[in-house]
This record gives sequence, structure tokens and C-alpha cells, in this order.
Amino acid sequence: MANLTITLDDEDKKGIADFCEKVGMTISGLYNVFTKQVLREGKIPFEIGIDRPNRETIKAMKEGDKLIEKYRKNPSSIKTYNTVNDIMRAMLK
Repeated sequence: MANLTITLDDEDKKGIADFCEKVGMTISGLYNVFTKQVLREGKIPFEIGIDRPNRETIKAMKEGDKLIEKYRKNPSSIKTYNTVNDIMRAMLK
């Protein structure tokens, strides 16, 4: 068994450690899996990912948070609807 030392930016190390924790592996395990696959297939053959919202979704989430806060402060300040048809009519205006 050999040791490998990798130099990473502090933020990158924290990011990769957080990622590994979320997918249930260690940093060492991540690089072992990567190495085995690369050697077996002769390319970077796979993708391991976590769901990240895109910019548009993040913007919508922030808008939603603002609306919730506005509603909490003054419930009558937000238009409410009783049916899906009412919402659809308002959106089509």
C-alpha cells in the first residue's frame, strides 16, 4: 500500500470533505474509487454528484423566502387564492 499526498486549497479540502460526507465515503476512498475506475476504463468514466440548484432556482428560493417573511409580518399583504383555477387565471393576466 502506498501513500499519496495531495495539496489542495483549504476551501477545496473542506468542500471535498463535505461532499464525501454527504455521499458516505472518505477522501481516501473517493480517490481510490477514482483511481480504480480510471485504470480499468482508461478515462474518467463516471460522475458522482449532489443536487445543486441552478441560479434561477436559487433566485426563486430567495424570492420565496422574502414573500414568506413579508407574509409573516403582515398576512394581508400577500394575495392568496382559493383554487388552482384562480391562480392560473391570475398568472395568465
